Amino acid sequence: MEIILQDSSVKSINKDIDFAYHKENLVYNNETIEILKPIQIKGKVNVLQGVAELKLSVSTRLRHVCSRCLEPFEVDLDLMVDEKVSKDEQEDENVITLEEGDVLDIRDVVMNNIYLALPLKVLCKEDCKGLCQDCGKNLNEGQCNCTHEEVDPRLSALKDMFKEV
Repeated sequence: MEIILQDSSVKSINKDIDFAYHKENLVYNNETIEILKPIQIKGKVNVLQGVAELKLSVSTRLRHVCSRCLEPFEVDLDLMVDEKVSKDEQEDENVITLEEGDVLDIRDVVMNNIYLALPLKVLCKEDCKGLCQDCGKNLNEGQCNCTHEEVDPRLSALKDMFKEV
């Protein structure tokens, strides 16, 4: 959905927004995140004196891959978008300036907010145990049979020297 800000300095525009944005995947931190449900966008857009004020609610369902155990999992994403956008430079630091043109694409604003809402490290659950470093077993499903020797990497060369003696 696009809003043209060119003539908005002359008149005010009030618009109710309710649409679904169909997008297949997101790429975030070199990982593909599958969008399972269309991104539902509802809210209001008010344009006054060349500044568009967006108050939107956004909801969708995403499929992530856990950073620790590498298992896929699904999560609902619900967020509120409260942005001000202008085609001209504003003194107010809370107003985003459009880089090119007079057209504000609401989908771009929503996608930027979705990316900002994504965690840096995606976990299937807060206490995810991850994978065994030796055999690769998912430790959330149970313990593995590996014997783990904790060796300080700074001293590992000394360990190999004593095998020769």
